[in-house]
Amino acid sequence: MRISTNQIFNMSLYNLNSAMSRMAEAQMRNSAQKRVLVPSDDPAAMGGIINCRSFGLETKQFIKNIKTATSWLTLADGVLQQTSTDIGRIKTLAEQAATGTLTAEQRRSIGQNLRGILGNLLNKSNTEFGGKSIFAGHKLDTNAYEQVLSATTTDPNLPAGSVVAVKGASDTSVDVRFTSGGTVGTDSITYKYSSDGGKTWKNGTLGPGKTKLDLGPNSVELKNGTPVTEHNDKGGTRIIVRPALQYKGDDNDEIKVTKYGDTQVNTAVDGKFKSDVLVRIDNNGDVNTPPITYSYSLDNGASWVHSNVSADNRLEVPGGSLTLSSGAGSTISKGDQFVIRPNTADLRLDISQSRSIRVNNVGKEIFGGIYTKPGDANPTPSPDDKSSNLFETLGRLIGYVETNDKKGIGECVAELKKVHEHVEMRAAEIGARMNRAASAEKLADIRKDNNTALLSRLEDADLGELLSELNQSKLIYEAVARSSKMISDMSILNYM
Repeated sequence: MRISTNQIFNMSLYNLNSAMSRMAEAQMRNSAQKRVLVPSDDPAAMGGIINCRSFGLETKQFIKNIKTATSWLTLADGVLQQTSTDIGRIKTLAEQAATGTLTAEQRRSIGQNLRGILGNLLNKSNTEFGGKSIFAGHKLDTNAYEQVLSATTTDPNLPAGSVVAVKGASDTSVDVRFTSGGTVGTDSITYKYSSDGGKTWKNGTLGPGKTKLDLGPNSVELKNGTPVTEHNDKGGTRIIVRPALQYKGDDNDEIKVTKYGDTQVNTAVDGKFKSDVLVRIDNNGDVNTPPITYSYSLDNGASWVHSNVSADNRLEVPGGSLTLSSGAGSTISKGDQFVIRPNTADLRLDISQSRSIRVNNVGKEIFGGIYTKPGDANPTPSPDDKSSNLFETLGRLIGYVETNDKKGIGECVAELKKVHEHVEMRAAEIGARMNRAASAEKLADIRKDNNTALLSRLEDADLGELLSELNQSKLIYEAVARSSKMISDMSILNYM
């Protein structure tokens, strides 16, 4: 068989290109120090490499989240440690003010010191991390608290909610005492008030049809129909206008239900929900004549859990239940929907594939104060438990101290011990979250190191093998090049 010059040339070129390609690939591997550069090098290993890289990026984000969470929680823990110190100072001043030998002037001086501490606590409760409030729940872009005026009533017979609103501003507490009794809004009632601890008094009259007490730069709005009595040494109606801190963040207290459809049934919800839950009615019927067939969704309707049947009007869903009852109507129709919306004040960061950690706080659960609940018109103490409400205890203490009320001061001294325990308990909760974050960071670091080691085993190459392969490919290329040259130089003339 005759071998043409063209065949010799093509074969030489093919061998030369193959050797050159092998040498170039070896050089690339040596430069990258990698055994696997493309999937064709080792398809099984490349699958593991992709998984390792994905896991590494995920772990890197978890570590970043953990460090952010640790910074938030460390700052909050520091604030509460300082708050604990401030409470110790408040207790000392309160005990001094409760001493029977002090004069009214000396108590007013203590009151000014307490106001200074109140201002410091206001600043602490409005602490920010990276421009985000850490004690305002999910309202990160607003201050958690603002200073306002509130009122303390010393008349045990005054109905709850009698003081509707307190407006204005004052650097000292205002002592209001009724000098005649009657019904607010009906009778003409006289009163007197003092802004200097009882040294001087001014008189006022609340006429028929009127509900607002005029206190100069301040005013107190009373509920229409409130019964008041003349104040004297034996008791009567007395109001102390004093400073208060109002919580402006959001809470985890209320769970709302939004209805979609024509149904007019009433709803009630029970349980603890982390996110919105959608409930859809799957049959026409009446809430008073079960069973009720329904579906629910935990991802805003993207997917549904079907074929749920309730033997009564209580629909069980993850986290709790939705109860339907007769309202303006009792009928339900297929397709009617109810959305359970919890007040989610928590800001959580993922610290692993299955765990997250809360980094912010609901200020009123720690410091207390007054708070206007969603749907309410006026603020009320929150929590209403005096042993858990630092800001209200301090506000009332300032009012009692500045109006020379020794009995009231004594009550606040007893409360401060329990308030201190409450704040310490909240600080311990934050400390527990810090420990969780520290533990998660250690685990994430271990996983990161293990993943790095696995990735190295899958894709990194042995340096000695790389150099050997590179040298071998160079020798092959040189041999092929020499052979090709020798073959191309051969002709019939060589044999003549």
